Amino acid sequence: MIKILSKILSYLFHPLLMTTWFTLLLLYTNPFSFAGLSSGIVIAVVFINTFMFPAISILLMRKLGFIEDLEMPDHKQRIIPLVASIIFYVWAYLATRKINFPYMMGVFMMGVLVSLFASFVINVFYKVSLHMVGVSGALTAIMLLVFVSPSDLSYYFLAMILLTGAVASARLYLGAHTMKEVYVGFLVGMFGQVFGLFLFHP
Repeated sequence: MIKILSKILSYLFHPLLMTTWFTLLLLYTNPFSFAGLSSGIVIAVVFINTFMFPAISILLMRKLGFIEDLEMPDHKQRIIPLVASIIFYVWAYLATRKINFPYMMGVFMMGVLVSLFASFVINVFYKVSLHMVGVSGALTAIMLLVFVSPSDLSYYFLAMILLTGAVASARLYLGAHTMKEVYVGFLVGMFGQVFGLFLFHP
């Protein structure tokens, strides 16, 4: 039962899905910040560019033999998928700028890009938990939002803390990562969002 739950958590909060989850949270808690933008278009732009395209490219890599397993237990097999993901996420970032997504979303997307680049560099030498990069990035973004959002996000922040712990536990229980890899992933995700805050300029 615990193994099934761990797998469900790993699939639901896959690193490629975290940007979509964060966008949905912003749309729900701060809909006025997307004034003039259709929520359907917002979700479509984010989901297609940050999940669908990278996921399809990874599936094609698996089919062509560039990677042996979709879980990619060997960190060297993650190099090409990470490069492909970076390309799609750069495109997603540019698309959100062109469509005039709100400032909060711009900062988050910049933070995601920083985390991806950092993950790529670290991954060349050492395996890092990409699940933790994604979930800790969302956690840090929500923490930053707590201080500036007109809406009360304190309960969402607390829920995100619990979710971060649950995902970390799931990855450890499944034997996908060591404790050190989980901690490194957590720090990379947090670093990306904090650094993205300083890099982003509307």
